[in-house]
Amino acid sequence: MNPTNNPQSVNAMEYLTIGQLASYLGWSTRFIEGLVRGEHLAGFEIDGQWRFRRDDVVDWLEQKIQTLDTARVSELEVKMESSLLADGIFRTTRTDRLTSRLPLKGIALDVPLTAKLDVLRSLTTLAEATGLLSDKDYLLDSLVDRESLCSTAMPGGVALCHPRRPIPSVLQRQFLCFLRTAAPVDFGAENGEGTTLFFLLCAPDDRSHLHGLARLARILQGNTLDLLKIAPTSADVVAALAVAEAKIQARA
Repeated sequence: MNPTNNPQSVNAMEYLTIGQLASYLGWSTRFIEGLVRGEHLAGFEIDGQWRFRRDDVVDWLEQKIQTLDTARVSELEVKMESSLLADGIFRTTRTDRLTSRLPLKGIALDVPLTAKLDVLRSLTTLAEATGLLSDKDYLLDSLVDRESLCSTAMPGGVALCHPRRPIPSVLQRQFLCFLRTAAPVDFGAENGEGTTLFFLLCAPDDRSHLHGLARLARILQGNTLDLLKIAPTSADVVAALAVAEAKIQARA
């Protein structure tokens, strides 16, 4: 993205420097400069220095996280996890595995749905069933708002649904839901592929949101998607994800 040279158009205090952004994400400034040039990471030039609005960076990451190099996604995940542990939001790497945030009540398999909005409604119903959500309608509006930007559907027949912004007012903590439809749904994937696997990630803050997205993107590599498509029970879904997550942590 071309920078703007009009420092009056933004409040510099609301923006991160490239050094602050590098520290926040766990990436080098050189790598971030490359993202600005080649991947259209939104930034502004103020007094000859790059500035980045945190919300714009999060929006960009949500769209690009599955296409980033695995090592960079791992760096982002580790940085977010370290920060959450340091602040006491996460307790330990073992108790705060993403898989532990997926309750059986938040899983539904082979549901006969055909429309995108119906999928989003079903996901909010699952979220409410976990007991961790206080306002289902608010979550649904947030999901619709996020999908209006661009679809969260990814290659492989999976979608990583989430609100456009963290919604701490209606959540107790980060949690995950999973829905598998009986047949592929046109969810707006760029390659035109139908989607059958739907995750819903809800988080009360940007750091746990980004950590969850990065961890989930890594969990779904390899044969995990194939296992999820044939898992006979909710417990088997959790088991497949737990095995994949344990392998990630063992490599850390």
